[in-house]
Amino acid sequence: MAEEVYMMEPPKGQGRWEAGSAATIQIILGACLFTLGTVVYGLRILTRVRLLKNPLRLDDFLTGASLIACWVFHACAMGMVAQGGCATNFWQVTQSQYESLLKWTIPVNIFYMLSSDLAKISLLFFYLRLSPERTFRIVIYVLISLFGLYALIYAIISFFGCQPIKASWDLAAQATSKCVDKFGFFLAASVANVIMDMVILLLPLRIVIPLQIPRRQKMSLLFLFTTGGFVITVAIYNFVLTVKLFSSPNYTWGLAYELCWMYAELTGCVICASASSLKPFFKRILPNIFSSHGASYGGPSGATGGSNAIKSRKQLSRKQADAIELQSGDDSESGRKVTDDDEATLWPKPQQSFDNGNHQVLVTAPRVSSSIAGSRRSNSHYHRNGKADGIEIVSTTEVMYSPR
Repeated sequence: MAEEVYMMEPPKGQGRWEAGSAATIQIILGACLFTLGTVVYGLRILTRVRLLKNPLRLDDFLTGASLIACWVFHACAMGMVAQGGCATNFWQVTQSQYESLLKWTIPVNIFYMLSSDLAKISLLFFYLRLSPERTFRIVIYVLISLFGLYALIYAIISFFGCQPIKASWDLAAQATSKCVDKFGFFLAASVANVIMDMVILLLPLRIVIPLQIPRRQKMSLLFLFTTGGFVITVAIYNFVLTVKLFSSPNYTWGLAYELCWMYAELTGCVICASASSLKPFFKRILPNIFSSHGASYGGPSGATGGSNAIKSRKQLSRKQADAIELQSGDDSESGRKVTDDDEATLWPKPQQSFDNGNHQVLVTAPRVSSSIAGSRRSNSHYHRNGKADGIEIVSTTEVMYSPR
């Protein structure tokens, strides 16, 4: 029987097996984090199907596919631990184990990229419902195309990075093979990943920042952007770990540490993609926090005197007249049931207009606001714009209708 060849000798004065293993941490941490992601995604589906009675949409399926890729990634990572010596010290790894590790590295890289990209593409499809603005939507479609191209290139390089292909894991074949510079490729891929993450995070700000919305809606947006910021932070840290890993003498131990942060990043991607759908669920659990009553709007208050006060009131009136909503399920100011998208719309509802003397009157469509003793009441909002002495005047009149 041939003697096992180890990848390196242990440090001077230390036995080969004195150091421990982090395999148990790998198994437990990955399983716990991905279970958390599964629970959050389950709440998303529960909210969509049971609470809102809405059909599943494309972004729901994309996030589900991302979650499946997470678990496949974890299974492949466990293959690295069980057969490749990952989570042990490099001087405890035999040459045959290291070749197994390199084999498992290929599906680990592919499913890591696939899970991350699917979650981000899911979020981009959600962004398409934020605004009908042409430029905004074009940018989103360009980003979706870039993520698809990124995934394709990443998979091709990961699998066909060496000729012959077996040189990616066969140490003997590497002597005569031709391989791409995988260190340079993975660094470039990490940088591109961080840049696209930042674009996704910043893209909706031009729509969200001008909004004058209730406190509960701001909390929803804050949670969404907080999870996105966490993903970017972890992605940047993973980039730093990748740089260190390729120059580390204890490769298998450093790889195990980086895998822990990969688990965190992918879990954050799934949670971020699902966060926008969970408001109706938490409104049931924490009704006081998400209640419509007592909602505070940001904006000018207490402005007095001259043109500044008029300008402030004018800006506030314009924004409040825009019918900007982030409603979901039965989450409306009047308590009515909403059956539209659970994340709702962020753009003005269609308005009709007619001229009335020197003023232009904008009429929004009537909507049902309440039901009392079998009779239904509806209201319409009339927005009147006019100019007097060079100052634009904006007024809003609400007319209630109740059948006799």
